[in-house]
Amino acid sequence: MSRESKRNAGREQRRTAGQASAADEAPRSEGRTPPAQFLREVRSELRKVAWPNRKEVTSYTIVVLVVTLVLVLLVWGMDYIFRNAVINTLG
Repeated sequence: MSRESKRNAGREQRRTAGQASAADEAPRSEGRTPPAQFLREVRSELRKVAWPNRKEVTSYTIVVLVVTLVLVLLVWGMDYIFRNAVINTLG
């Protein structure tokens, strides 16, 4: 049995069982969301965010700065090595 025939059989089974498919259950948008409603929804979603405290932000910042410094030094070192190799090879 091919994938397409399996999908069709599944759709038919859902139809006969009275279940709607995921596409049928999706809400239909009648237009754009008004700005006031959008801002209310954004505000309610931002209330759900687990914001880091000052100690966490400080430690994350230090980690980012240290990793950035290490990567800069790594790239600089590789550049220095390859530059000298090319200069020595080509004269």
